[in-house]
Amino acid sequence: MKNVVSLKSLAKELNISVSTVSKSLNDSEEISAQTKERVKNLAKLRGYSPNPIAVRLQKQETMQIGVVLPNIENPFFASVLKGIDEFVSASKYNIITFLSNESLEREKECLDYFSRGNVDGILICIAEETNKKKTFDHIINIKQKGIPLVLFDRIPMQPLGFDTVHVNDYDSITSAYDHLKNKNCQNIAFVSSIPTLIVGRLREEGYLSQTENPTVIAFEDLTELRRTLEETLKENKIDGFIAADINATLLCNSAIQKLGFSPGKEVSLIGYVNSSQNDLSYPKISYIDQHPKEIGKQTAKMLQMRLQSKLENVPASDIILNTTITIGETSS
Repeated sequence: MKNVVSLKSLAKELNISVSTVSKSLNDSEEISAQTKERVKNLAKLRGYSPNPIAVRLQKQETMQIGVVLPNIENPFFASVLKGIDEFVSASKYNIITFLSNESLEREKECLDYFSRGNVDGILICIAEETNKKKTFDHIINIKQKGIPLVLFDRIPMQPLGFDTVHVNDYDSITSAYDHLKNKNCQNIAFVSSIPTLIVGRLREEGYLSQTENPTVIAFEDLTELRRTLEETLKENKIDGFIAADINATLLCNSAIQKLGFSPGKEVSLIGYVNSSQNDLSYPKISYIDQHPKEIGKQTAKMLQMRLQSKLENVPASDIILNTTITIGETSS
């Protein structure tokens, strides 16, 4: 077994105290330049490196950031995580990622683990069940424990007193509606498989604000959503779709082609898709780009600012990022 070089072994070899070795390595003014040089030279020769756990305990920091994602199957959250990782990788911190799998109880378990001194700060997108039950006490309790936390994407309607990062969901849909109207679409329907999620409700509200004759097709059950969507299309009244999420978008695109309509000519579509997958598909779908990597970076940046400032009672910030519409064949 390889011998581990420690402060104690260095001190023994130099015949000085462990405290003197430690202070020398940390350039303490209490130690002479000659002693510092002796200690550093031997440390380099022996390949000494500080024990990261000991350093963290000394500084009372874990150098870890906890991330809670509702699921990883959605490409959006995978891209957000990539943005978080890219930003954090350039700092002194590491990330620990947990999945709530859209479960309130699992989300509570994640936050409980993080709050027991295992991380310095937390980034979280709340679970679907948390959103439905409007149960946020376990999140609010984090503030009482003095751990910085930033909420992203799914932001509760009631302010929880935390920093938040999200996109302009309401305005994104109104912009999509304007685009389809400019394409001479007269009967635009709204399709959603996330009607109870916060972002789903905001997107639906954006749609409803633009029309006096709304057609809303919203079901969490994808089989029911597909059936109703196809029945509505068969009536030959809809000439434009705004889809609120990736599942709804793919179902709309499938229904348009299945029923023999010409995408972008007879029936137009704007929705939400993964950009890299969309580049490989035909027809390319017009989509609302939420810039998920940027959401991740801004969320991590917000937390880092909290950790660096170490200031309490500073008002929470709300960062709203703008989306853009990428035009594909389905609305060109």
